[in-house]
Amino acid sequence: MSFSETWLTLRAGFDAAARSRALEDRLANWATTRTLATGRPLAVVDLGAGSGNNRRHLAPRLPAGQAWTLVDADGALLAAAARNDPAVAVRQADLAAELEAALPDGTDLVTASALIDLVSAEWLQRLVARVEALGAALLVVLTYDGRTAWQPADPLDSRVLELVNRHQRSDKGFGPALGPDAGPALARLCGGRLVQASSDWAIGPGDDAMRAALVEGWAAAAIELSPGEAGGIAAWRDRSIGRAARLTVGHLDQLVLPD
Repeated sequence: MSFSETWLTLRAGFDAAARSRALEDRLANWATTRTLATGRPLAVVDLGAGSGNNRRHLAPRLPAGQAWTLVDADGALLAAAARNDPAVAVRQADLAAELEAALPDGTDLVTASALIDLVSAEWLQRLVARVEALGAALLVVLTYDGRTAWQPADPLDSRVLELVNRHQRSDKGFGPALGPDAGPALARLCGGRLVQASSDWAIGPGDDAMRAALVEGWAAAAIELSPGEAGGIAAWRDRSIGRAARLTVGHLDQLVLPD
């Protein structure tokens, strides 16, 4: 999977507004203790980093002294990240095949934004196993949880959502994707060590570009799965692009600190 820099830029503000400050504060407290114990900068690896939105948001909220490595399969996005943040290291890698190699010994924090709903159950198990072997913290944010809500609603909203959530479970390059099941799957793997919080996008009537991008993407996914309904879905798309509505898109942030 790869995403355009335009889309990543568009979503950045909604991501930042949605993220859990409580989990970030817990992580920052742990990171302060970790850096004092190790006497070195906090070694952070950002998986599926894209153009670096996650790092730009999170780095100012962690204690000073950080060494970031951004990992992604898309070299163009990593180049954009390096232009924006010249101090970071970047690594182009196929995370489906090279996950363990992307997380070297000495990593203190593994983080990912909007990633684990794209991966398979087996890949997620590999991630947790490697993080545990490292004795690292794990912060996974903005995982889609299958919920959307329009106010006011349209009669076709629920059918489009059903098709979109089915599409979310298709192979995104990591095997059959967990889609909306990703958050609960990570919680089961990590047990009582995991804490989580909602990080829902709130899209208002005036957020025209974001609403249009989501509606276009959802309509395309729904039509791909059910071409026989293309006419009705296209009409829903046309109504919804300009719909003066409030739209909530459900996400989860999850944090696991080492014992």
